[in-house]
Amino acid sequence: MFEVIDDLIAERNLHLFETVDLPARPEIRAPLPESLATGPAKYLADRIGVGETVWSHQALALSRLQDGANVLIATGTASGKSLIFQLRAFHLMLSHESARVLVFYPQKALAADQYARWVRLIEAAGLPASTIARIDGDMNMGERLGALDRARLVLMTPDACQAWLMRNVASPIIRRFLADLKLFVLDEAHVYESVFGSNVAFLIRRMLAARRRVARGEGDLQLLAATATIAYPREHLCELTGLDFEVVDEDQNGAPSQPRRLYHLNGPEVGEAAEGNLTDLASGLLAINSSQRGRFIGFHDSRQGIERIVRGVDDKRVLPYRSGYEAEDRQHIERAMRDGRLEGVISTSALELGIDIADMAIGLNLGVPQSRKSFRQRVGRIGRARPGAFIVLAPPSAFKRYGESFKSYYETSVEPSYLYLGNRFIQFAHARCYVDEAEALGAERGKLPSGIAWPEGFDAAIRYALPGGGRPREFDFIASLGADSPHLNYPLRQVGEANLDIKFQRDTSDRLGNIAMNQAIREAYPGATYLHYGRAYKVAEWQTRANDRSIRVFQVEKGGAPTKPLLRTTVNASLEQDGVVDGHVLQCDGGLMAEVQLQVTESVEGYRVPGGTHLYRDLRAGNPAMTRKQRDFRTTGVIVRVEDDWFAGGTPAASLARRVVADGLKDLLARDRSIAPQDIDAVSTNIAIVGPNGPQRVTDCIVIYDAVYGGLRLTEDLFVEFQSYTEQLVRAAEMAGDDALVPLEIAQELLAWAESLEEPGAAPIPQASIPTGWMQIYKPGSEMATYHNNSLISVTLGNPQMFPFGDMSMLVYAHQRNGGTQMVMHTALQPVGQDWQWALWNPTSGEIRDIDDPIVLSSDDEAQPSDTASSDSAILRPPRRSRPTE
Repeated sequence: MFEVIDDLIAERNLHLFETVDLPARPEIRAPLPESLATGPAKYLADRIGVGETVWSHQALALSRLQDGANVLIATGTASGKSLIFQLRAFHLMLSHESARVLVFYPQKALAADQYARWVRLIEAAGLPASTIARIDGDMNMGERLGALDRARLVLMTPDACQAWLMRNVASPIIRRFLADLKLFVLDEAHVYESVFGSNVAFLIRRMLAARRRVARGEGDLQLLAATATIAYPREHLCELTGLDFEVVDEDQNGAPSQPRRLYHLNGPEVGEAAEGNLTDLASGLLAINSSQRGRFIGFHDSRQGIERIVRGVDDKRVLPYRSGYEAEDRQHIERAMRDGRLEGVISTSALELGIDIADMAIGLNLGVPQSRKSFRQRVGRIGRARPGAFIVLAPPSAFKRYGESFKSYYETSVEPSYLYLGNRFIQFAHARCYVDEAEALGAERGKLPSGIAWPEGFDAAIRYALPGGGRPREFDFIASLGADSPHLNYPLRQVGEANLDIKFQRDTSDRLGNIAMNQAIREAYPGATYLHYGRAYKVAEWQTRANDRSIRVFQVEKGGAPTKPLLRTTVNASLEQDGVVDGHVLQCDGGLMAEVQLQVTESVEGYRVPGGTHLYRDLRAGNPAMTRKQRDFRTTGVIVRVEDDWFAGGTPAASLARRVVADGLKDLLARDRSIAPQDIDAVSTNIAIVGPNGPQRVTDCIVIYDAVYGGLRLTEDLFVEFQSYTEQLVRAAEMAGDDALVPLEIAQELLAWAESLEEPGAAPIPQASIPTGWMQIYKPGSEMATYHNNSLISVTLGNPQMFPFGDMSMLVYAHQRNGGTQMVMHTALQPVGQDWQWALWNPTSGEIRDIDDPIVLSSDDEAQPSDTASSDSAILRPPRRSRPTE
């Protein structure tokens, strides 16, 4: 195997920097626990060839399960974790006539791969085929209840549990299934992190609450979790489920392993040249006899990138795999992998988990994975039944720029999996679901059941979710997304993101797939060449009608020109007292650093094609469908404001310093905290501090922020350990030289500045005072936005006026839309971007003044606080509906 790779490297004139050899490891065996050495489980073990002994960690885990504990198996890939919960599941089902087992698999591909293994065990145990059911998005809705009624072993994605099972929890069949549930298995539990994991943590608690109600108590339900090696696995599972676990970890791993070799080859990690290198390597592997090399899997963290690579390989023996495919396409690829028709597959992280293909011997990775645990998962896909080789294509400085080598990157302890259960929008979404479930089960909707550890703040979210609960205005958008079907409309893998179907322009009944808004503005914007399943499509238009939220495309020839979006991000930061998170402010004579509330607007302004640039402002005159698309969200992040000349101002040197520091800190934080690339971002331009007059643009700031609606506080660690991060940037610059994330001189300046930071922090920005008879409004001419069918549309405000509504008056503004004058309510406006201001308006005289203009008060007038205050971060939202003071 290694000779094959060495020959390929020489043939392709590739430069090898470093190799890491992972030696084979002998097995350590131990006898099965006594309770499994006889009876039904022993019969099954004999039928599948387990014998009287298993690997030592398997025996230990099975023994603890027999004692009744919740057990977490935290061992490396290919260590036989599946056998543990398979034997436990069959022991329960064969020993107790009514016992049911539920297994969560986080991805459909993994569930499909494991389903075939479970079926073989069902056959070996002599049980009917109906004993097992696999319920995910690929199963017809009409078949699910029947399958669940017959099955005693159910494989399910959390997504199906959220969107179907919990939505129908009042069904007698589902209630009976929950009441009979004896074992709940969480496979690949380390994947439950960030947005997905935080959502699943609430889903698990809701499901446990429903089971307690239908089973009239917790009963003897047992949880069994399996995870690859992560830091603090027990703490992660406790936070994920609210329950305690006993852990069997890597130190107790008795599984053998095949020898593997890791290669670091020179090459760019992003862009056309990088994808070309991976294409060339895949083509080179196809030219080698499969008996010599085995099959291969390539990884690239770009959905459209894997499509381009497969189009470049142009061989039916290699297919792409990613999220967003329809069930038929995905199942075709999975079957072709399992039955050997595919020689290789190019995938995003969608195939990173637990896919066990014995002859998968070679792995290719474009760039360095975002986390060590992700890298170990990818390495774990190869070398299971034969020696394996894993190649990383990355620049010479790929590891040095983080202050480490290829070897230390692999050997250093893996990161923990992070959850943030305090995201108020995630809480509100699950509170909506919980209220529906409690009502369906005849329970008190506003009361949380005891015996379950609910995250802090969830009781308040429940109150807001109840009809007439008086929710704060910031929840309006999330509430509208959920509408009257929150289980369906709040998917687990995102928060606050609208989903769009991808359909053909003319035949709208045929759906290609779906895409979330945060992906759509990067991949499927109007005019884009969108690649799907190895084919090229042109995006014709977006439809955002109430009954049709879709992106319309038509197929183009294979040579469809590649396009790149022109993205613009604006960030508005609050330094008011209630805009600073947990009092996290440090300052010095030369600036400040703070963790703050942010408003972020991402918009696609046009796109590039080879040989030219197209802006929507020019295109829409000839084609009204060619319009800018934008995404607006509130989040949290860290603002770094340095007033020194090396960082502040408009000089090229200062602009460069801000850009490299922003990108360097973001990359370092993502690597150290194992943050998914789509969940964090940074900006060094288009930043404004929102003050009494509105947003004021600054040129002495950078912001690193959560690119997630509501924020997960992924950037908190940057504030807490800021000096450590700056010290690491200096060490990395000394190692990587010209290829450092941040040049040494700039890193040293940043470190010196960081060392001067101290408490108590910045004083809050004062609020405007409003004289009696005046109102705070958005200034005419402000560029604002409002939601239409859950999509933002831009409006330019005209003059304000008070519109009679029943016994009161409402503040509205005129604006031009669709060739006429329309009115929009003040409370419906979103202050996105930075082209807006606040002003003062006297409804009686019609006079409008800037906030800081002096206003002559009469002797009986008095200034009053602005009516912009609210329970949370007022400065980043429109003021509440205002009425003139009488």
